Amino acid sequence: AMRRFPDVQGVAILLVQVSILLSTQAQNTDKKGSVTVVYEPKPVTEVVCSQRKALTESELENMIDTWIKTGNECPLGKPCRNAKNLADYKALRAKCEGPPRRAKEELRALVANVEASLQAMNGQYTSLKDALDSLDREYRRQFQRVWDDIEKLHATLAYTSIGAGRIQQALFHQSSQGRHIGNLIQQLSPGNAEELLAFAWNFPWPDQQSDVYDKVEAVIKSSQDPVLETVLAIDIINTKNPKLKDKTKQATEYLKQLQTSTLSGDFSTIASLAARFPKHYAYLRQSLFKPAEGSKTSAAALWNLSELPDHLPSAEERLQTIEAIVQPLLGVNGTLVDDAEYFWPLTKLADVLNRVPESDEQKADLERLRNKFATHVSPKPLDYYKKLHSQIQSLKPFSGSTL
Repeated sequence: AMRRFPDVQGVAILLVQVSILLSTQAQNTDKKGSVTVVYEPKPVTEVVCSQRKALTESELENMIDTWIKTGNECPLGKPCRNAKNLADYKALRAKCEGPPRRAKEELRALVANVEASLQAMNGQYTSLKDALDSLDREYRRQFQRVWDDIEKLHATLAYTSIGAGRIQQALFHQSSQGRHIGNLIQQLSPGNAEELLAFAWNFPWPDQQSDVYDKVEAVIKSSQDPVLETVLAIDIINTKNPKLKDKTKQATEYLKQLQTSTLSGDFSTIASLAARFPKHYAYLRQSLFKPAEGSKTSAAALWNLSELPDHLPSAEERLQTIEAIVQPLLGVNGTLVDDAEYFWPLTKLADVLNRVPESDEQKADLERLRNKFATHVSPKPLDYYKKLHSQIQSLKPFSGSTL
């Protein structure tokens, strides 16, 4: 059986074996003529000179087939030389050997050229570096000018957004520019106080919120509007920011003073608050009419408060205010306490309640509030007070009265 030929040496062995086979077969047959060599190729899995990829398996098989065919065509007894086969063999060796090595002198010249090129490049490095540094400085200057313009644009948009009441948009532009918040607020007038209050309330950075309220407070005080000062105090108390602790104490004291003036009959701030900021009034109403701990509502204060509902803008707020006024006067059974001191003020308050317009939406609330006026005198709470109201139009008891 024929062997596999993994390299050029195997090819040479093949040629020798072919020659021997031709000579032996001629002697045995003792005949002249051509001899046919039968070659059964086996699968070639290796590649000759694989490191340089000289031939693939298919190319090697084709080359061997060509050599065998040439051997079959050679005349018997004569040298079998084929120029193409010889050229293929030499080409194969050349591929395996690779390019011819360069002479040492040529290599030295090449190294010298490389060194000269590197030296020339090194000589140009300083000037190139200076040029790049100059270009970098110019880019930095241009970019800085662009960023400055962008910062000014954000500041302008934040300013105009607050003035237009677009608080969320103002907060976005404020967060996008590094300018201190005070510079923005100081550009606004007291006419923008309501927008500034909303801006401070929605300010999302707790560490800076105290500074924001400082600036907003200065603007609001310059407006000399007690309603805005009340809103500011309520907002600060409800912010729940530990950094506003001192401001919270000041705001609490301010609301106590407002409570005192309201109980004495000054409703200018409270009535305006209910009309302009109903949500803030609803919050304040929860505690405005409560007496100090350990004490009770005075009859004089109750008499004054009975006039407050008539100053409020809506029937709903009147009902809610009347309920808040009588809440501290209720007993355990949910009706008014039997206290002669409150007799005349409650008569006046009952008349106010009776004059509140009744609607389908408020009918249930109105009836529930009327039932809180129940006494041991009459099963119909308001009827009792209504009959007496005409008798007390000009009466106003003093604190501590036993009427």
